[in-house]
Amino acid sequence: MLRDRWFFGRHARSFTLQWHLTNACAFHCRHCYDRSPRDELSLAEARRVLGELVDFSRRHRVAPQVCLTGGDPLRYPFFWELYAAIARAGLPVSLLGNPIPRETIERLLQFRPPLYYQISLEGLRPHNDAMRGPGHFDRTIEFLTTARDLGLRTHVMLTLTRANLDQVLPLGEALRLLTCRLTFNRLAQVGEAAHLAAPEREEYVGFLRDYLAARRENPIFGVKDNLLNILRHHFRRPLYPGCTGVGCGAAFNFVALLPDGEIHACRKFPSPIGHLREDTLDACYHSPA
Repeated sequence: MLRDRWFFGRHARSFTLQWHLTNACAFHCRHCYDRSPRDELSLAEARRVLGELVDFSRRHRVAPQVCLTGGDPLRYPFFWELYAAIARAGLPVSLLGNPIPRETIERLLQFRPPLYYQISLEGLRPHNDAMRGPGHFDRTIEFLTTARDLGLRTHVMLTLTRANLDQVLPLGEALRLLTCRLTFNRLAQVGEAAHLAAPEREEYVGFLRDYLAARRENPIFGVKDNLLNILRHHFRRPLYPGCTGVGCGAAFNFVALLPDGEIHACRKFPSPIGHLREDTLDACYHSPA
C-alpha cells in the first residue's frame, strides 16, 4: 500500500502508469500541451518497463494498472506487441487515443478488451472542430456508435475552458446513449494551451452546481474534479471518494511515462522526477524531485 505522510495520511491500493507511447498524432489540437519530437522506447525497453511496473507493485503491495496514450498510442510501432505483453501479464489496461475504425476495435476486443477506450471531444460540433480539426466531431460520433455496437466500453473526456463551459451539459445529452462516461479536466495553460482562457471563479462555481444537478438525470456524467467536493461539503452531502476526494494522485499513485523514458508527476505540465533509461521505477518514484 502506498502512503502519503505529507497529505493527511492518505493511502492507495492501486498504482497507475500513464504511458505516453509516442507523441505522433494525426491531429494538431489548439490546446495540445506537447508537440515536441521525442525518441520512442524500443520493444525490449518497453518490455523492461512492464517488468519494472510489476516489481514496483509487488514491492509496495499495490494493484498495477496501465493507461496507454500518446499522441496516438496506436502509432507506436510496437503497439500490438506491447498490448499482447500487457495482456499476458494480466495487467488491467485502458487506452486514451483517437477514433479508430471497426477492424481495429475488433482486433482490440479479440486480444483482450481494455477497461475502456477514451477519446476527447471539446464541445458541440462547431467548437470541437475548431479545436481539433474539421470533421473530428462526426468521426468521433461514428466511432462511439460502432464501439457501443461491438461492446467496447468508451469514455469521453473534455478539456474545460471558458469557451466551452456552456457546452458540457448539451454534449452530455447528445452522448447519453453513446458512451459510458463523460468527464472533464480543467485547462492546463501550458504548451499550445497557454493562449486559452480558463473560466472565472464564479463562472466555474455556477457550472459545478449545474453539473451536479445534471448528474441526477444523466448517468454518463462522471465525477473527477476534486473541486466538486467543495460544493458537496457546502450542502452537507457525503464527499466523493477517489482522486475527487483525496486529491490528485500525481507522483503518489500515478506517474506519467513519456515516449523516451522520462517520468513526470503529471503530463499536463513539466514535472520530471526521473528517467527509466537511467534508473528503476522505484528509484524514480522515491527521487527527491
